[in-house]
Amino acid sequence: MSKTKYISISSQKGGVGKSTITTLIASHFHFTTPLKVVVVDCDYPQWTVENFRQDELELFKKTPEKMAEFKAFGKKAYAILKCQVKDAREQLEDLEGAVDLVLVDTPGTLNIAGIPELWRKLDYIFIPIEPDAATINSTLAYTDVLRHYTNQPDSSLKGFYCFWNKFVKSEKQTFFNQTEKIFQEEGVTLLASRLEQSVAYRKSEVRSTMTPMRKEFYHLGIKSLIEEIQAIVFPVKEAASVTEPA
Repeated sequence: MSKTKYISISSQKGGVGKSTITTLIASHFHFTTPLKVVVVDCDYPQWTVENFRQDELELFKKTPEKMAEFKAFGKKAYAILKCQVKDAREQLEDLEGAVDLVLVDTPGTLNIAGIPELWRKLDYIFIPIEPDAATINSTLAYTDVLRHYTNQPDSSLKGFYCFWNKFVKSEKQTFFNQTEKIFQEEGVTLLASRLEQSVAYRKSEVRSTMTPMRKEFYHLGIKSLIEEIQAIVFPVKEAASVTEPA
């Protein structure tokens, strides 16, 4: 692949699942496609994705069969690099050409030094939204800011996309339909994928930095989201680069 792609699962609201989703996407692309992936963890001071990795390594020490499962993939784990947002752009530039895909995990706030510089380096931003009015209002404010950095001469940011997270099928669809209408009127793209609310995301075999998500959990919506992200980040002319191994 000729150019490293940089994406972020990002929000200005904490607790919307961006670190978990970042991990699921990174693990899928790294372990099931030929892509070389790196995660840059800027979620200071939590370092959430890095903590996922450290917890797994401790678990592997106590559970040899899980280490054996990891070794069976025949591929080393992707790197997780910690840095603060103010240093993130330099970190991303150091990765240029060395890997195919970089996912950046950011804090749940815009009021932090270095955020504009980071946005300018990213290719795409994907924004998880939850079905509540506060999150919707926060997301619309966030997208208004991002517009100023999209398709500008000094910025690599090509677009931003929202998607539903913690979706409950049994809930009335009125709120979702109304929100989608508002987003359309505001010119904000909402992906078709809906990640279902499930305690499964807390399980180590699902939210793993060392193995891909097991296929029996695909029905929760992550597979659909990955496919939509792949179509955006790696368009048809680049599809051969992310073909899953036989």
